[in-house]
Amino acid sequence: MKRVLFYLAKMADVSALVCVKKTPNSLYDLCLTSLVNYLQKSKCEKNDLRSLPDSILMDVYFKMLQEKRLCILGAELSELEIFERLLRFSGAQLRLLQCFQAVIEHGSKLSTELATSYLARCDQSGRPRNSLIHLGLRLGGFLNEAGWYADAQRVLLRCRDLCQSQPQSTHYKRLTLECCHRLLNTQSVYCCFPAAAETYKLALKLLGLPEDTTAQLPEGPIAIAETCSKALQTDDEEIQRLESYAEDSCSGGERVWGMSALLARLCKEISALFFVRCDYSAAHAWGMRALAMLTPHTPPKITIEVLRACGTACVVKRRFGEAGLLVRQAVALARRAFGAQHPRYAAALLDYGFYLLNIDSIPHSVAVYEEALSTLRRVFGRSSLHVATAQEDLAYALYVLEYSSGRFYKARDHAERAIRIIENLVPPDHLLLASAKRVKALILEEIALDTPAGQDMREPSLLEESEALHKAALELSMMAFGEKNVQTAKHYGNLGRLYQSMQKFQDAETMHLKAIAIKEELLGAEDYEVGLSVGHLASLYNYHMNQHTAAEKLYLRSINISLKLFGERYSGLEYDYRGLVHVFTQLKRHDRAHHYNALLQHWHDLREQSKTEQQPAIGDEQVVPLEELQSKLFQR
Repeated sequence: MKRVLFYLAKMADVSALVCVKKTPNSLYDLCLTSLVNYLQKSKCEKNDLRSLPDSILMDVYFKMLQEKRLCILGAELSELEIFERLLRFSGAQLRLLQCFQAVIEHGSKLSTELATSYLARCDQSGRPRNSLIHLGLRLGGFLNEAGWYADAQRVLLRCRDLCQSQPQSTHYKRLTLECCHRLLNTQSVYCCFPAAAETYKLALKLLGLPEDTTAQLPEGPIAIAETCSKALQTDDEEIQRLESYAEDSCSGGERVWGMSALLARLCKEISALFFVRCDYSAAHAWGMRALAMLTPHTPPKITIEVLRACGTACVVKRRFGEAGLLVRQAVALARRAFGAQHPRYAAALLDYGFYLLNIDSIPHSVAVYEEALSTLRRVFGRSSLHVATAQEDLAYALYVLEYSSGRFYKARDHAERAIRIIENLVPPDHLLLASAKRVKALILEEIALDTPAGQDMREPSLLEESEALHKAALELSMMAFGEKNVQTAKHYGNLGRLYQSMQKFQDAETMHLKAIAIKEELLGAEDYEVGLSVGHLASLYNYHMNQHTAAEKLYLRSINISLKLFGERYSGLEYDYRGLVHVFTQLKRHDRAHHYNALLQHWHDLREQSKTEQQPAIGDEQVVPLEELQSKLFQR
């Protein structure tokens, strides 16, 4: 057996030296297949495999995946010593993610086993603290990227405690910050907001940065990095070592993260935390801080993450010009740095789809979401929170796309798949379920309304199921955010629309008024979300409560907001124009009804023109030099 492994290693060395295109059935590949089949049938010493170089060991494990030898693969990967080697091997990440997820879908508790093994190793006496911290950073970061956030948080919390239990030198403070930015990402995505708030405060305390997003910071990434470096410094020896480290980090081609790169990532994670908490002004402010700290030497992974955070923050702030520059740059850079099959590229596509959906480019948004979902499924299979998120996003985009056609069954399928995945992976009261349930509830409501009377006796049950889903989503949002939050307001608005469909008009009015009041207080009177809720209340007054004068004022307000933000082609204008035609017809003001009929026809003409305009294909985005991008954004 050892001789076979020796020749396999020699063959891999020769294969690496010869620059020829490998054929599918190369001798090296055949040897890997034979070895995997042998391992499946025979028992050999674990040390035999572990004597292989990391690159060949990863090839063997990936061949196990290809040959569906998932039991033996799971047994190998559950060994923390082996997994630590693979985490250190830079060429293994994508294949390791695929192996990891396949083993879990096969029935293994690999994520929990690795996290538990790490905690047990930390409890052993005599283990070097420094190596444990670095392993925790790698393992916690991997579990986070794989979408196993609860186990990632267990690992990273223990890693943070190890850092803080050491003498608080500059070195260990910096490691604590490395842990903080990973923890912030995990806790934000997994909706652990109280824990995330503690991590946020710890990071700012270590850096000496103010929580006030309006506070002025030093100009430029180097000046900010120097300010934060001073906050970390504890003694002369550490100062000299840190200065030497910073000089090495700033040299071209170095892979060591400089302080400005670490700061950029921390600010990005703080931006993401405020984004999921719906504090969009703070999210935008921290995102722009992160963008200002990027340099041409910042690793592509960090640059992409910062661009994505800034882009999504600009979308919700309705700064669409800036958002377009940022998300397209993120997509182009992710494709160039990682390739079109990598989950980081898919993540950038999800943000691009979100941007397109918000600028009313719905068909293109659906196409982008579909490509992102396809990529994520290839890496993570069909039982991952990453896949569930993509399916939920696609379901909502399809719901918007097919709103006028009534063909909601594809959207419903994606929404239900997302809910099933999330329910299998998180507790029943988890906030991640709220958004997916909201999307399904919206879809069910429209299916019920589009079902002809007498054709399907399930229509009342569809509306009742939709109400149950909306109420469950509202309850989860209230538990996580309280009432004064944009997400809570959205759930009130959705219930208002549903009660209108169920002919509970007083309840519908109450819900719409609550939604408008919260959104106005948090977002201002001219925000898109306010215009949306105002239009829904106008519809209720117009079609069901005979309050046509009140409806007229609301429709005009909604139209003004839409025109200001999106222009004359915005899809939502159709419903406001139709509503005003009905209002003025009921009020016998036929000249005004004719006026809005003409505007409606003009709107239709503009929409037809939009269909003939060529949308940029996925893959056409170009990487813009970072200095040029920053110049465009900070001069606005």
